[in-house]
Amino acid sequence: MKKIKFLFTYGTLQDERLHHALFQKKMEGTADILRGYRISEAKADGIYPMVEQTGNEEDIVEGIVYYIAEEHLKGADEYEGDLYERISVTLVSGKKAWVYITI
Repeated sequence: MKKIKFLFTYGTLQDERLHHALFQKKMEGTADILRGYRISEAKADGIYPMVEQTGNEEDIVEGIVYYIAEEHLKGADEYEGDLYERISVTLVSGKKAWVYITI
C-alpha cells in the first residue's frame, strides 16, 4: 500500500506559526477541495472548525493540501487531540490525503 504523503487542512493547521511549532518549518501548500463533507456547525472547544462527512457530493470543504513527511504526522495528531480522527480521503485534485474529521 502506498503511503499517503499529503495533509488536507481547513482550519488552524493552515497557520504558519503553527507550522513552525509542529513541523519546524513553513509548509507550502495548494488549494484543493474535499467533496462529500462540510464544516460542522459544532466547534471543537467552542471555537475550532470541525469537518463532518455527509456523503452528499454537493457538500464541499475548501482548504489547502500540504506535502507532509511521515515523522510530522505524529505532531499533527498530538495537536488535534481526541476531538478529531485522522482519516484518508481522495480530494477533487485526485490526491490521496489525510484529513482530521469530527468524531
